[in-house]
Amino acid sequence: MTARIITGGDIDSYCTRCKLNLEHIILAMVGGAVVKVQCKTCGSIHRFKGMPAVRPKSPRKEGAASKSFVTCQALWEEAMGEAKGPELPYDMARSYQAGDVMVHNIFGKGVVQKTLFKKCAVLFKDKERMLVTSNT
Repeated sequence: MTARIITGGDIDSYCTRCKLNLEHIILAMVGGAVVKVQCKTCGSIHRFKGMPAVRPKSPRKEGAASKSFVTCQALWEEAMGEAKGPELPYDMARSYQAGDVMVHNIFGKGVVQKTLFKKCAVLFKDKERMLVTSNT
């Protein structure tokens, strides 16, 4: 079964503010093509940008500027390497700090990126998610 693409639906797109491929809400379509989306993570509204194609790296020429996209998995692997402390099971009643390793029963292992009032941003292997916590 294929998902229908409709206004108000969800779609993965490259977020120009977050600099990641994240889930977006479709705001506008023209002739069946998505043209405007809103990022579910940061709330920015921008043109739809499909997933950047992964190209093999070519040898860099000296002085040549390159644009590279960092995947969420690469950020997650780096964050897991820098994480501190034991793996804590996710519990809405628990408080977390930035850098803690969290184990969610659906999303898997994640690293707490930042804490907000009663929420925390956790970077999982596939994307960053906001989870409810008892942080104050």
